[in-house]
Amino acid sequence: MSIAPINGIKIYYEKFGNGSPIIFIHGAYGGIDSSVTPRKNDWVDKLKGSHTVITYDRRSAGRSSYPDEVHSIDILASDLSELINYLELKNPIVIGSSAGGLIALRYAFEFQKNIKKLILVNTSYRMWKNPSRIRASQELIRRHEILEKYGIKKAYDILMNEPAFITFYMSQDDIDKKVSYYSKEEAKKLSNELSIEDTMKYYMGELRNQFAYVDLDYASRLNEIIVDTLVIHGDADVQVPYSLGVELAKGIKGSKFITIPGAGHGLMANNETINNIKEFCGNLDENN
Repeated sequence: MSIAPINGIKIYYEKFGNGSPIIFIHGAYGGIDSSVTPRKNDWVDKLKGSHTVITYDRRSAGRSSYPDEVHSIDILASDLSELINYLELKNPIVIGSSAGGLIALRYAFEFQKNIKKLILVNTSYRMWKNPSRIRASQELIRRHEILEKYGIKKAYDILMNEPAFITFYMSQDDIDKKVSYYSKEEAKKLSNELSIEDTMKYYMGELRNQFAYVDLDYASRLNEIIVDTLVIHGDADVQVPYSLGVELAKGIKGSKFITIPGAGHGLMANNETINNIKEFCGNLDENN
């Protein structure tokens, strides 16, 4: 078990393979599904032969620490920066998937001179500040205010029977169809075995992580990105609509945009995605 003590917390990470480094920032916001159910990183096997691949659990997700404090994109990006420094990674390729994409962007705004390439997968520069999530954003702010006012235990008692956020911006039909890394049956079984303390920890960790994104809109800063960038999006994505991926790519001058036809969310489980990433990563190795 590999732990990096950074920013006053413990960040769990894993390291695979050999070669020029890739650091991967996972999607989702923690919660029981992605924190208790083992994350599927089958794609790592396709890249570890030519690269050192580092995956890590963001704060309040997976096996990392769950600090009882307000989370922000600046803190999440600082965790990434400090982990890169801790592992002494030299000019890594940075891959941000879904919610991890905004962390990758925030890091790149400040440290892109240290990035070899930037890869943004099924993500957006305004994950919650877009027309499809207006109601969800308002609800997110309301729930976070309850957490800040009452603390974890009482807030959990108040919020435990509230509907999932996803129902505020996706239809039930879309929810049933969306691609997920996680087995619902496995997550349900594991969640039933949790203590009430752990259940509260995961629930509030997810809420804190979601709140970090509520006001983000990086439209005005995309022109700062000059590092070689690949944007990949599925044209059947109902969780982060395809149009958001298109506008992201248009905002980053010179970026390469790849559409995965018929693909929904969770593109890191898609073979075509990984083949494109492998090709994009390999090109630089051939040129240097």
